[in-house]
Amino acid sequence: MSVLDFKPEAWTVSANDALKISLVSENAVQFSPSFTYPIYGDAEQIFGYKDLVIHLVFDSVTFKPFVNVKFSDKLKEDAEDVIGKLLKFLPEGDVIVKDEEKWVDAFQEEQKQFSLPSDDYKVSQYNKNGDEFVVYKQSITNNFCKKLHRRVQIFVLLFIEAASYIDENDQNWEIFWLFNKATKQCIGFVTTYKYWKYLGAEQFDQSKELKYRAKISQFIVFPPYQHEGHGSIFYNTIVDLWLKDNNLLEVTVEDPNEMFDDLRDRNDLERLEREKFFDTVPDNKIIDEQWIEDQRKKHKLEKRQFSRLIEMILLHRKSHNYRLQVKKRLYTKNYDALYDMKEDERRDALQKSFLLLDDDYKRILSSCHFSKHRLDSAPEKKNVKKLKTEN
Repeated sequence: MSVLDFKPEAWTVSANDALKISLVSENAVQFSPSFTYPIYGDAEQIFGYKDLVIHLVFDSVTFKPFVNVKFSDKLKEDAEDVIGKLLKFLPEGDVIVKDEEKWVDAFQEEQKQFSLPSDDYKVSQYNKNGDEFVVYKQSITNNFCKKLHRRVQIFVLLFIEAASYIDENDQNWEIFWLFNKATKQCIGFVTTYKYWKYLGAEQFDQSKELKYRAKISQFIVFPPYQHEGHGSIFYNTIVDLWLKDNNLLEVTVEDPNEMFDDLRDRNDLERLEREKFFDTVPDNKIIDEQWIEDQRKKHKLEKRQFSRLIEMILLHRKSHNYRLQVKKRLYTKNYDALYDMKEDERRDALQKSFLLLDDDYKRILSSCHFSKHRLDSAPEKKNVKKLKTEN
């Protein structure tokens, strides 16, 4: 062992690089996580190993988990317990560690008894590339749902920033599952929550059907099945189901990341276009806030999302009021930050924020079916500090 071997960096590895996730069917598909800080710390570094590889493997049908670790060298006293840290986030007593033959026997035995939920839970079914896919909805209290969710919930930590496990004892959580009907493979899942809306004592006491807001919390399509169109179909299936419910007041999303924001924007715009809503949006003046609020309630979308959709519709229609509509919202949202600025600084800040949002809107619109090839592709996002555009 050379002197260089005693340097800490020689024994430090990126947790994101070391952790290898696999879904196993006839063949294994391996991929890396986006995040590992919930498991291995904010720095996402692991100390005490050389050539470390942590295998986190799932049967693609039952998601029975298997964990193994390989390395070329290890510090005897200072090396982190990489398996122990990982096991804290997997279902207790359900993980096979190191014994691959035992794991294969276990999931093959489980597969013999594994069946998809009954049609009582089926929401929709669709065909894609010759395969049939089924969407189910179940309460987290359902035994099938609870067992499978315990196995797959670690994907939330590994692929959604700032995510955390849901409370499986809270009956307001519901999970939508997407399965390949023939292979029984789970393609993805979505955790959703119902917030009951208190409308007043008299209405609450007299109503047999309570009003609620529905929230999409965690949205996962497993990496091997991404970029095949499942995400949009899955999202629209859930939203369409909710919109048919007269007791639903609003569809919300919890802290969407940029990728999900894009999917949501595109599909909400295409839904509104199919419903001929575009033709109803005033473009001869700044839109009255009450009109926006009335339409927002009609379409059951949250305020921040609906305002963005209105602005993108104005851009698509080349409305003269598009710029003013966007800047009005940005100014209102960032009033406190803008108040103490000089007039020229305020105009400059609003213009920079507008240009960033304008580029983003063009990029989103260019991906919509109704405007393919109508708008030039947006330039790459600029690395400019911007004002808040969210509500």
